[in-house]
Amino acid sequence: MKKILFPTDFSETANNAFVYALKLAKSINAEIYVLNTYEMPVISTTSAGQPELIQNVYNSIELNNFDNYKKQVPKLRNIASDIDCADINLTFIFEEGIMLSILKKIISEEHIDFIVMGTNGNSGFEKKLLGSNTVYVMENISIPILSVPRKAEFKRLNNFGFATMLRDSDKPGLHQIIKIAQALNADVKVLHVLRKENTEAMNTLDTWKAEFNDSNVTFHTVLNEKLDESVFFFIDDQLIDVMCIVKRQLNFFEKLFTTSLSKQLSYHADVPVLVLKEQKSK
Repeated sequence: MKKILFPTDFSETANNAFVYALKLAKSINAEIYVLNTYEMPVISTTSAGQPELIQNVYNSIELNNFDNYKKQVPKLRNIASDIDCADINLTFIFEEGIMLSILKKIISEEHIDFIVMGTNGNSGFEKKLLGSNTVYVMENISIPILSVPRKAEFKRLNNFGFATMLRDSDKPGLHQIIKIAQALNADVKVLHVLRKENTEAMNTLDTWKAEFNDSNVTFHTVLNEKLDESVFFFIDDQLIDVMCIVKRQLNFFEKLFTTSLSKQLSYHADVPVLVLKEQKSK
């Protein structure tokens, strides 16, 4: 059974991603670890003569967070029941501390396969989870992360998109996606964007086609200086359900998690992005 880690702040965006995670778990026979964390503020020690006051503040913060957690857990269980996913095994975790450190600990202790999280632009929760940007968390988390936009709705996964610059370090990621797609009887559509005519790149593409000569894999090339336009068109034209990339390519794709492209992405706000760890090709 696969294990999904789902960090949440119980927001509307997170709850939408939870529905996606539940339906995904059901389709791949997975269980979900639901994580809620909070951090204690640093309180000035100017009240050194009254340490009990500081302790009372900490106790109050902890109690308020725990009370909220207790209220939210039944709501998530109700969400699961409402969409016929009550049979999904849910483990709820509530911890105090820095989220990234807690994520690492749970991934290691529970042997988590991948993370599913909601994204809604540059919200406070995402800053808390991702640091200043998406690249930060990807440099610290070694397992795949599926980011679910606020408008995404789970449906049968027919088409996985995979964007590549045709570097060898992308190959393990593509092998991983092909394996997942085959298990789901889905197709993998590989995109390579050329900013200008390049004979060497086309020759490299031929070697990739020979290596990934699977019945469910097709290659698509686009000649366009505007990378974002090419990706958006590809997503629409090929009916991509999940867009997959390796973390090195996040320089462009991190824009998917910010508001800088919000107008362009408003039409594409229903396509999750799966970010894979970059590995050395064997």
